[in-house]
Amino acid sequence: MTILIWANVVTAIIAFLLMGLVTIGFAPHLRLRLKDHDANSLMSAFVALTSSLVWVRLLWWSLLRPLAGAWEWLPPGVFTISGQGINTGFNLWAIAAALAALGALYRSLPLPERDHYNWLTVPFYPRRFSIVWRW
Repeated sequence: MTILIWANVVTAIIAFLLMGLVTIGFAPHLRLRLKDHDANSLMSAFVALTSSLVWVRLLWWSLLRPLAGAWEWLPPGVFTISGQGINTGFNLWAIAAALAALGALYRSLPLPERDHYNWLTVPFYPRRFSIVWRW
């Protein structure tokens, strides 16, 4: 059981950080228009709403709620094998989705610019900085 709790927390932190990079990377591409609901505006709303849903779910169920229970601010959570397994599965799903989004951002770069970025630094495009690592 301890391994499942540890796996849940580690995967939640990784997913939370990757979703943060996705949010930073996609923010300049969002085009929300209140008056004219064209396809781009609706897709932007979808990306913003689903990303925020993942953020809130990760933050509450996998990070804040267990901490609040451990610090006795809330009644302690019941750590069941099925609950930890489901949370860890959701976190892995969020990691895969975030990596897919970062890959899409990377592939959207112009070819000459791709040498200066990797999947983890692409959210900061078009800022120029030295390459820290390459995959």
